[in-house]
Amino acid sequence: MIPLIKGVFLPERINTYYIFSKYVVGVVIGKTSIIATKTRLQGNKTTLELSIEEKIDLPNNEEPESERIARALKSLFSKIGKYDEVVTVLPSSLIIFKELRLPFLQRDKIDLVIGFEIEPLLPFPLRDAVVDFVITRQIPQDNSSEILVTAVQKQHIVEHLTLFELANIKVDTITVDMISLYSLYATLPAYSALQGGAALIDIGLYTTRIALIVNSQLKMIRTLPKGFIALTKKAAQDLNTTPNDVMEKLIRFGLEAPEQPDYEKAIQSAANSLWDDILFTFTSFSSQFLNRSPISHVIVLGEGSLIKGFLTSFSQKIQIPCQEFQLTDIDTKKLEIKKDCIITPTNLISVSATIPSSITLEYNLEHAEFVKPNNKLLITQLVILILLTIGLFTSLITHYSLQKSILNTEMQSSEQEALKALKSTFKALEDEKKLIDAIDTAEQEVAKQQETWFAFSNQSRGSFLQYLLELTSRIDAKSTGFEIEQLSFSGNELVLKGRVKDFDALKVLEKELGQSPLFSYIEPQENLQFTMKITLARNSDDNS
Repeated sequence: MIPLIKGVFLPERINTYYIFSKYVVGVVIGKTSIIATKTRLQGNKTTLELSIEEKIDLPNNEEPESERIARALKSLFSKIGKYDEVVTVLPSSLIIFKELRLPFLQRDKIDLVIGFEIEPLLPFPLRDAVVDFVITRQIPQDNSSEILVTAVQKQHIVEHLTLFELANIKVDTITVDMISLYSLYATLPAYSALQGGAALIDIGLYTTRIALIVNSQLKMIRTLPKGFIALTKKAAQDLNTTPNDVMEKLIRFGLEAPEQPDYEKAIQSAANSLWDDILFTFTSFSSQFLNRSPISHVIVLGEGSLIKGFLTSFSQKIQIPCQEFQLTDIDTKKLEIKKDCIITPTNLISVSATIPSSITLEYNLEHAEFVKPNNKLLITQLVILILLTIGLFTSLITHYSLQKSILNTEMQSSEQEALKALKSTFKALEDEKKLIDAIDTAEQEVAKQQETWFAFSNQSRGSFLQYLLELTSRIDAKSTGFEIEQLSFSGNELVLKGRVKDFDALKVLEKELGQSPLFSYIEPQENLQFTMKITLARNSDDNS
């Protein structure tokens, strides 16, 4: 029953409040592994249930990379269990970011003009781009909004979705790593209250992603094509060794190894090249958005933050205190982390992709053009509509049948009672089975009794001699020339057959008879020779 109600009769959610529980999986596909986080959403509460990592097979010349990733996806999802929605994350390196200010507060109005606003700023045609945005600030007094627009070439969306199609996994939402991370950042009180300039830095193996924030408003995202793999390659050249050897030492000793001064010097030199690039980004950002004031907060995550000595070296270089990104000061009533779900700097982005936020509520780079037609909901709605219609008519017919049955039962009961009453009054009805036949027989019996009573009872009618005397006294036979031929008496009626000399005499005859209290009706005549019907009146005693 709940699957029918969900999404058909009731919405799945109202803003970020989920009416029905829902399992969301956030997927981040890296170069060497895939990280996924499974989250349960119910009401205003988010529960982080599972976070796992699946290694991607090493490349070989016989198998395309897409098939290796698809195989890893299948293996990963076989461990996840049931889920309702998949959110996948695109790397910032594929995205073009632009900040705009538009004279609208409503997202739907911004959506209508965003293509025209961003088109001149793109290095490729708008028809080849997928564009979406997040509202980073609203200014009601100016009826305007500041937004961060993201644009990506369609081919990257297609390639990304192909990986999931090969694994037979349906993607519901496509987001961007630093957009998701910022939405999580904005929900944590410890970070959202920070004033001034702040930087979110995700140092990975191959890239370094930087989100620059002013007073909790996302202003800029930059991706540096350099991670710790690049550092190990540079250090390996200086040490005349292999990158794998340097990587092993980096994982073991970090950036500080006093017992191996050559290694420490080479790795510090390589790290400084990355710190310089980050510092240049900070300088550019401060000049553009902070009036050359320095960034005051740096928050770090990613594989690089796990390297020993990283935070110390980086902090010394940029002269700003650094800290790891942590889910600190969280409201446990809204965000719960199960004991077997471990949150680390490496899986924070997949975690952020699954946590609902008003910032990314409507953000999705998987536009309609990439979604295969799915008429499942429409078919479900039509089936339910047909079932409801059938149910409605069935209910009406059932109600009609029940009411008709009740009415027929009541009618039969009433007929039996009426028939019983008639039989108790008229003995001649003992053999009658139907009420209508009994009524006809009873009416005939009443008519006979009434006729007999009328003929022989002086209480309801006058006697025959009285009527004869009244006719004699009322009719002036000499002046009207009245000649009687026949007089008959039947029930409550006299029939007078005769003739008069002319029409004046006929009028006088009718008038005189009409004035008699014993006659209630005199039938008008048109011929001098006539047969007149006279209705007898009841006695005054009877009327009283």
